[in-house]
Amino acid sequence: MNNMRRLLFVVMLCLLGTVVAQGSIKISAQTQRINNKEYYVHIVEQGQTLFSIARAYGLKYYDAVIKTDIHLMKVGDTVWLPKNEYSVAAVSAKAGSVVAPKSRVHYIKVEPGQTLYGIAKEYGVTVEQIIEANPELQGQQLQAGQMLKIPPKESVDPDKKAAEEKRAAEQKAAEQKAAEEKRAAEQKAAEQKMAEERMATDKLLEEKKAAERQAAEIRRIEEQNALEAKRAAEQKALEEKRAAEQRMAEETKPLDTAMMPMRRVIKNPYPFDEVPLAFPSQPAPYYNFTSQSSFSYQVRERQDKNKIFVSVIMPLNLDKIDEISTSKFDIEQRGKKDYKVFEFIQFYEGILIALEQLQNRGVNVVLNVVDFSSDNVEDIDAAFNKYQLANSDYIIALLVKKPFERLSQLAKQHQVFVINPFSARSEVVENNPYVVKCMPSVEGTVKGILDMLTRRHKGRHLYLIHSNSKSTATDEKLYRDEFQRQLDARKDIKYTLFDWSANGKLLSTLKTTKDNVIVSLYDQNKNKNTVFVSTLLNRLSSISNNVPTLYSINNYIDEYPDIDYSQLQHLNYTMVALGHLNYDNLRHKDFIDTYKTKFLTEPNTLYAGVAHDIVIYFCSALWQQGAEFWRNPQNFAAPVEMLFPFSLKQRSPTAGYENQTPDIYRMSNYKLIK
Repeated sequence: MNNMRRLLFVVMLCLLGTVVAQGSIKISAQTQRINNKEYYVHIVEQGQTLFSIARAYGLKYYDAVIKTDIHLMKVGDTVWLPKNEYSVAAVSAKAGSVVAPKSRVHYIKVEPGQTLYGIAKEYGVTVEQIIEANPELQGQQLQAGQMLKIPPKESVDPDKKAAEEKRAAEQKAAEQKAAEEKRAAEQKAAEQKMAEERMATDKLLEEKKAAERQAAEIRRIEEQNALEAKRAAEQKALEEKRAAEQRMAEETKPLDTAMMPMRRVIKNPYPFDEVPLAFPSQPAPYYNFTSQSSFSYQVRERQDKNKIFVSVIMPLNLDKIDEISTSKFDIEQRGKKDYKVFEFIQFYEGILIALEQLQNRGVNVVLNVVDFSSDNVEDIDAAFNKYQLANSDYIIALLVKKPFERLSQLAKQHQVFVINPFSARSEVVENNPYVVKCMPSVEGTVKGILDMLTRRHKGRHLYLIHSNSKSTATDEKLYRDEFQRQLDARKDIKYTLFDWSANGKLLSTLKTTKDNVIVSLYDQNKNKNTVFVSTLLNRLSSISNNVPTLYSINNYIDEYPDIDYSQLQHLNYTMVALGHLNYDNLRHKDFIDTYKTKFLTEPNTLYAGVAHDIVIYFCSALWQQGAEFWRNPQNFAAPVEMLFPFSLKQRSPTAGYENQTPDIYRMSNYKLIK
């Protein structure tokens, strides 16, 4: 009896614990969708069992879902409880709300005249929810007497609704931002495509223009060549006619008259005592350049697009023209007299030949000649103003050192370029960007010689013959110092500086070695040069084996009297020439023949040829390129009429331009070949 009472007491305690556990269970409204089915999520607490948890949610224990055995469930495990009408009612009741019948799932019988819309409105649900709960309604008409399952009316959580609205707003903003970014990317891609198409079109247009320019240049060259060929043929026919007439005249001329020296006439088509009427009265404005150039100073425009204005200032001494003997006999014997004036006249006559060639090409040149014979610097200022030299497109100045220095200062002040035809001194262009030196620079000449040695005599030993006497000419020292500087920098040529006073030792050295090159820098007075050349050729020509090659720079060895060309041929003689006119060069021969026809004598010095080239080069450049030429002279190709090579370069950003290309000849078959 006592045992029965004790057992009954234990059972009541268990039931009381279950009720207490059930009443203390905190129901969770948190849900989770798994496999398209929604569950309440409950976390197990102390004293809770699967039975008590399921009962709290209005479900059976077998409705709950856990990940472990029900007997092994512990605190912290998760229990998923299906969300249905029973669990929803339990959760709502726990929250203190009353679950109305319409909030539960139930069935109704469709009355006649009812519609889905009316039923949905009556029970607080949507038509879509009714169709979802009754799949058989898909595509079917609602029938009276039909049983419908009405889904419960779900309660709305304000926090959840706000969160969903926030997420929806954020999603909408993100979609809008993505759409804007997409539109921006598409617009950028379209603009880039348009830019690429424009660039491609511009490139095609530029290539077309370049092709047209090239074709036009080819046509111009072909027309020019044809015109030159025609002129050459006409000139040749004229010369043959004149030669025939001259032979006939000489055959009929009395003997005593034929032996008389012929006096040539100095042609003077320009009034040297006044400025030409067509010459500008004011300097041209500055040129607004756009191209890239190392020349960073101001440049003036051309004075006139239809004319080139050139001023020449040099000592012609035309007031003493009658005192100058120009007979053929005196010209050939000019070494006994001072013939500087005659050389300046030849310079002027070289200009006349160039002007005629330019006129035949349609280039209109106005020449302003200033006969200046003074050594006074003050007279330069007066002549500069009187003859309006500042209004020239460029000036050619054949003056001695101090007058030229003053003229170059005035040219720099007025931004007009002045051409120096013959100076070998590099200092004429220092700190004056408006001076152009036409004689090849010492730097360019030495580089040309060393480049040729590397190509033709690679590995040979170089001997530089010079003089160490106090009377050494300035040019010799310039070349010697520049050779040393470049040779030390290159390090690909072995060399020895050899004083000519020990020439006997040089000969013994050359006879015992091979592969040698001699470069003569020696330059003293005329008598010493004559002895030097004769001694050098005799001694070097005595070497029969391992014969050295001879180069000369300052001495034109081939022009010395009684020179033996077989010695030069034996030594493979090569020379750097400054304005050397050579009958073996067809272009030179045409120039010489033209000069002889016009002025009844040969151009016996470099003066006529250099003057011709200066006028041809600079007038052609300004005619074709205008003031842009002064900023980029390297872009201009020398005209075909040029006698000597020519290329301009600045020694430094503050210096003027210098010719960088030497004229080099070598002996071949007893002739000097360019």
